[in-house]
Amino acid sequence: MKRSLLLLCMLLALIMPTNALAHITNEQNLYEDLQYSEAKAQIVYLSGLGVIAADHGTALFSPKEKLTRADLAYWAGSFFKLAGKEAKHEEIAQAAVAKGLVPSLEGNATYEDVNQAYFQGKVQVEKAKDELTREAFAQFVYEHRGKTLYEQAGFSQGPAGKVDKVTSLEEKDAAGNSTKSYIVKIADQPYKITAHPKIVQAPVDPTEWEGRTIEESWMVSSDGSQEKQLQLIQFTKSAEQAQQAASQPAGNDPANHANHGQADPAGQEEGAGFPFVPVILVVLLVGIVGALFFGRKRK
Repeated sequence: MKRSLLLLCMLLALIMPTNALAHITNEQNLYEDLQYSEAKAQIVYLSGLGVIAADHGTALFSPKEKLTRADLAYWAGSFFKLAGKEAKHEEIAQAAVAKGLVPSLEGNATYEDVNQAYFQGKVQVEKAKDELTREAFAQFVYEHRGKTLYEQAGFSQGPAGKVDKVTSLEEKDAAGNSTKSYIVKIADQPYKITAHPKIVQAPVDPTEWEGRTIEESWMVSSDGSQEKQLQLIQFTKSAEQAQQAASQPAGNDPANHANHGQADPAGQEEGAGFPFVPVILVVLLVGIVGALFFGRKRK
């Protein structure tokens, strides 16, 4: 009995740390189909800024598909907070149309529509009437992003430089549940990370960031607090990442899409693939609990 309880505690100790990584997302785990998109870094980046709104329950981004005006309206309406937190998808999109950000919810979006939605039509655009894909949207907005876009999102510029140390901190959330937060130290200054940060060109495990260099970062007030925390962190590419990018075929190469939807072997080291170990441990845990329960009943 004592041995079983000891084993149970050990399994729980192994399982718990994996939960801390569940809300940190990068190119590998934000969506299941970003592996072969030419704009995967930009998609993660703009998701971190809130330009691309989260569509809960959706596992695919569909980067090669045309961007619809309905989706553009939902993204823009969410970004500019045109409706309440409890508003439905359609209500947010309608609010964007009413505000004049998008002309209608019918058909596919054009570069002109995107320009109006996020830049008040101030960007000089060639072929403004052309429709664009969802990944082309990310490339266009990323290319023309500016200080105003960050200010509208409520962000202020964060630190850049080498990550000297990463530490973790156990805290209680608003519901009283235990959560693990992370603090990165750069040039002897500590910076706390939000609960749902977006990470570009680095693993989702913060302990692996030590020694890596942050190219740029953006901070935002979190959970109603005045304290600014890191929400978007873009690391410089490692030599290995740069070599892999140079050796990969172009994103529109048919050979790339032959493996569409499968995990990228090179990316598995950087991302958060399927959690086989935690699942196995959970199965073992359930087995032990079941054995203890039925063992007691027989007695």
